[in-house]
Amino acid sequence: MISVLLTIVLMLAVVKYVKYRQQLSFTNLLPSVLPCYPIIGNGLMFLGKSKEQQFINFVEATRKPARLFLVWLAVLPIVATNDPDMAQKILSHPECQEKSYMYKFFKLDYGLFSSRHCIWKGQRKALNPTFNVKILNEFIPIFDRCSRSLVRKLFTAADGKSIKIIPCFLQCTLEMVCGTTFGVDMEKNPEWAAIMNMIQRIFHLSSQRILKLHYHSDLVYRFSKNYREETKLREEAYSIANAILQGAIERNAKETTPGTVPANNAPESDCFRKPQIFIDQLIDQKNGKKFERIEILHNVYTMIVAGSDTSGTQMGYICLMLAIYPELQQKVYNEIMSVFPTETELTLNPETLRQLQYTEMFIKECLRHFPIGPHLFRESMQDIELDGTTIPKGTMLCVSIYQIHRRKDVWGPNADKFDPENFSPERSEGRHPFAFLPFSGGPRNCIGSRYAMMSIKVMLVHLLRNFRFKTNWTLEDIRFEFDSLLKLAGEPEFCLERRI
Repeated sequence: MISVLLTIVLMLAVVKYVKYRQQLSFTNLLPSVLPCYPIIGNGLMFLGKSKEQQFINFVEATRKPARLFLVWLAVLPIVATNDPDMAQKILSHPECQEKSYMYKFFKLDYGLFSSRHCIWKGQRKALNPTFNVKILNEFIPIFDRCSRSLVRKLFTAADGKSIKIIPCFLQCTLEMVCGTTFGVDMEKNPEWAAIMNMIQRIFHLSSQRILKLHYHSDLVYRFSKNYREETKLREEAYSIANAILQGAIERNAKETTPGTVPANNAPESDCFRKPQIFIDQLIDQKNGKKFERIEILHNVYTMIVAGSDTSGTQMGYICLMLAIYPELQQKVYNEIMSVFPTETELTLNPETLRQLQYTEMFIKECLRHFPIGPHLFRESMQDIELDGTTIPKGTMLCVSIYQIHRRKDVWGPNADKFDPENFSPERSEGRHPFAFLPFSGGPRNCIGSRYAMMSIKVMLVHLLRNFRFKTNWTLEDIRFEFDSLLKLAGEPEFCLERRI
């Protein structure tokens, strides 16, 4: 009996191995990143290395001059590209809209960020209207209020001493997100600000699983110290997110009760009550899509991450570039002052913000050099053909935005140089539509890209009208560490000088 069972197990193992080898036959047609070894693949590039060296090595791996190539995570092949044509085909392909299984590490399976395609498709369709231009324009007063609060806080630090400013930006963008999407005034709920540090740490711990293949197994990961820390942090963060959600549900129920005054008729001074679009759209059961509570919670969590951590970190890069290049800072400042002179009342509206053309070029150049999501991972939902090669169903795909943004055949011989003129109308004409992907591309791009650009512009207007940024850092001093988002290996210190 035992011999029969062993024979069956052996036969099943052989069948599975043969099927696996057949599935990997396509890898013979694509070049692999070297050095590559049996079993461990490209593992020596990452094993035992610091987070900074891991980032450097992964960047080097994705620099390969081929339209498609292979990065091996042990025995797992990842089809990678740094070519705009291939990026467009992958990100726009209807059978490549599934996020890689590694996104499950973030445990947001029912939110826009990492949900499976079947869940994401219905959510995205229902939530697209919440980020239309008309609604975004109504957020400007909230961006303005939060930016003024940021300036007041920085005034106390602008005494010529070096300060760490990125935490201040993260606090400001969190206030913006909570005000515009959840109707929550963070100044009245300061204890909720703790969620930002929790989320950053959770994402960092989740990111560390990517290069540790044994941690890809939930069973193995459960025995790790990281799992215990992540679980504790996640419980605390969900508690805060649940409080935000419950408050919104109660407010929504009250405002839709007959005889009550709707939020849209609230006093103008109550800017955190107008509009409350995103959370109301999630809660409202009349919008054609019924969101389950777990979907609402995961999207609340997602918006906190996507709307505050990313924008706050990006503001750090923008101000670092302003400080490193004082002559460019002066150009941005001059434009802001020409549109918003100090002797007149500051009037922020869509028309005045659109006049900041050089400022927008500067922001985009920062996004080119520092894309917050440096690498995107997808999974083929069916067999697909890319560049004459049939890629089987279930294959992981990687688009290196970091490398696409540095291609000399796209951005010129000085692609590594920081130059906002890269986004002048003359240079932008005829550029490949997928050569600039700070907010991803294709159907599953970032839903909040216009939100981010508008909030960053408003913050810059207030910051540069009040401060001059200085630093001892140079572009060559900037180093990154491997993480889910593009994170600095060390936090730069700034000197702020008051202008007025």
